[in-house]
Amino acid sequence: MMATVTEESSRTDTPYQPTLRDLIMLETPTAVRISPGGRRVAIAVRATNWKENRYETACHVHDLENGTTYLLNRTGSVEQMEWLDDQTLALLKRGWGTDDKAQVWLYEGLIGDGWAVTEHKTGVEWFKPFARGLLYRARHPERDENKPRADRFGKYTHFEQEESPSALYYVGLAELRQYQARVKAGTEDEAKKLVAPVVELSQLLEDRLAIREVIPSLTGDAIYLNTWKREDLVYYRDKRAYCIRLDAGAAVAEQVRREEARKAKEKDAADGVGPDGKPDDKEDLSYLGQITRLQVPHGATVEGVAPDGRRLAVRYQERDDKMYTYADLWLIDTQAALDASDPAAFLAEMRNISADVDEEPFEIYWVEDGLYTVCPEGTRARVVHLDGEGQAAHLDLQGVFPVLFMGCFHVSAAGQIVLAGANVKSVAEVYLAEQVDGQGRYHVRQLTSFGQDIEGWELGTVETIRWTSRDGTEIEGVLRKPAGFDPTQKYPLVFVVHGGPAWFSPEYLLVGEDRGYYPSVQFVNKGVLVLKPNYRGSIGRGQAFADLNVDNLGIGDLWDLESAIDHLAALGWVDVERVGCMGWSQGGYISAFVGLHSSAFRAVSVGAGVSDWYTYHVSNDIPQFTVDYLSGSPFRDRELYIKTAPISQLAAAQTPMLIQHGIEDRRVPLSNAMELYRGLQEMGVPVELFVFPGMAHPITKPRENHAVMHQNLAWFSHYLLGEEPALE
Repeated sequence: MMATVTEESSRTDTPYQPTLRDLIMLETPTAVRISPGGRRVAIAVRATNWKENRYETACHVHDLENGTTYLLNRTGSVEQMEWLDDQTLALLKRGWGTDDKAQVWLYEGLIGDGWAVTEHKTGVEWFKPFARGLLYRARHPERDENKPRADRFGKYTHFEQEESPSALYYVGLAELRQYQARVKAGTEDEAKKLVAPVVELSQLLEDRLAIREVIPSLTGDAIYLNTWKREDLVYYRDKRAYCIRLDAGAAVAEQVRREEARKAKEKDAADGVGPDGKPDDKEDLSYLGQITRLQVPHGATVEGVAPDGRRLAVRYQERDDKMYTYADLWLIDTQAALDASDPAAFLAEMRNISADVDEEPFEIYWVEDGLYTVCPEGTRARVVHLDGEGQAAHLDLQGVFPVLFMGCFHVSAAGQIVLAGANVKSVAEVYLAEQVDGQGRYHVRQLTSFGQDIEGWELGTVETIRWTSRDGTEIEGVLRKPAGFDPTQKYPLVFVVHGGPAWFSPEYLLVGEDRGYYPSVQFVNKGVLVLKPNYRGSIGRGQAFADLNVDNLGIGDLWDLESAIDHLAALGWVDVERVGCMGWSQGGYISAFVGLHSSAFRAVSVGAGVSDWYTYHVSNDIPQFTVDYLSGSPFRDRELYIKTAPISQLAAAQTPMLIQHGIEDRRVPLSNAMELYRGLQEMGVPVELFVFPGMAHPITKPRENHAVMHQNLAWFSHYLLGEEPALE
């Protein structure tokens, strides 16, 4: 995190124009965690290993008392960080071997190589500290392998009908330490008789459900589970919530006692037969705890537990369960939640505390003075404090705004806030915010120096602009201008359209797409304006704005983009004959739509975009999207599907199109790219298709990110600036 300025920029006072690789190589924070007592901050930092063509994440620890930062893990790539106390940090990390699985490692005293707490055959997917140990989700080895079926029928998947192999385990740390010491001290035969202190708590569930989240109570006597019926995304609305009350230490002790007894009767246990020759009765699992299914309203999930365990925070969509409808945070007394006999009774006890925010809260943290969350607000994000009585305060962090991703902020028990933040002048840095009085004022301190990497770089300037769309709706966007921008000059213009649609483009100096998909910096350094529109349906503008693209996909988006061209042209800033559009996912769909439904664009680039909503609906992994946004199934009424499909105007196509797609993409399957490619070929329109082996919906390797950026830069440099095409 102590960066060095590039050699090129240090030789001269002339600003350095970074290359695509310069941007891809930048280190960036990907998660932050502050220790319970507020003494240290763990920072996950993503770096690029070009030689091995992979991104690697390491954990750095910043000591708030002496201001020093040091690298904690020397091996593996970190996927999760959780503090147990101010001196102990647990990491979920994986190695780079073909068979390496992610496991939990404990760093006691924050030094040394770490202690491998898990050795789960299928690897650990996530974990949470609880009581005097750890909860973790992993795939049950036997259910995952399903060997009896494979031996009989080979390998196949019963599409969207497979039971989940997920399981929730608890391991006691003191017991594990004792077990490992006994293994080391014993003979091989003695070690085989020992039992690891790990219990599978998910045995208490009534069905083999997909365990999505676990929320431990800080009181150490209860955990809350959110589950789906199956792992497939089509079941994301089929949710159940449970409470398990348990004595974790006693459960581990009883599990060990039972397993040691079974090993002593190995033959009987292997046969599943008791001494009398009859099968054993179903095992009594009450020692694991008492499980209660919570009668939450449809689609609701438990999101948090009060520090004293007496109240729960619930995420719930009150209006309806559509994908574009925001959920609010509600509170309910824990005992009332346990006692509710049906969803109506549960709902009657709930109280909405975030309705006035009019945005969906991201992750939440509940400490003594209330709940903290992050919400988008226009072209920025803000940390929001909820007092539990319905009062929401958007915190003023002195011009620092959270960078929205899971793990972007964290709160200590005393209310200290650590966050990855940015603004128009700064790349993402890690900051500590502490209250200076009881009036909501904060002192903000920067802990990292990632910005040193870009000192002397020419990145242009970033600002929010607003314009009126065709139907009178005000639209916002983030405009990047070249250095030395001349308002009397007419510039080429490119749109970079975000995915979602329930997402947004923030007013920050650099964001992820600038470093892996679309070369905004290189465009402005070639004298091209870059506009990132927060089109209708984007987050940050409230529920009413989110509703505006329902039954209006593509059509309203085109209004928003064409109106932006008109607005900038009226200012005299844009050459309307040299306008391009690019985007990934929903942004790819919008790029395809404007390229086929408008003559305003000289060229477009479609990344993982939809060609036809029917093609998308029948082949993707979440068909509810089209049913919600187009108000029905295409098997019953296809009119809106045709009207809002890019491909519906193929016969009039003229705009050259670059298409980029991951071969393994299930969110927007490759058939969409193939349909656009074959159709434009048939119409004689210039089209190029690049597919990426091993890539799903996102592009996740640095060299492939380089290819995506290079192709986009070359494509628009050719069509907007007249340069010779050089896509490879």
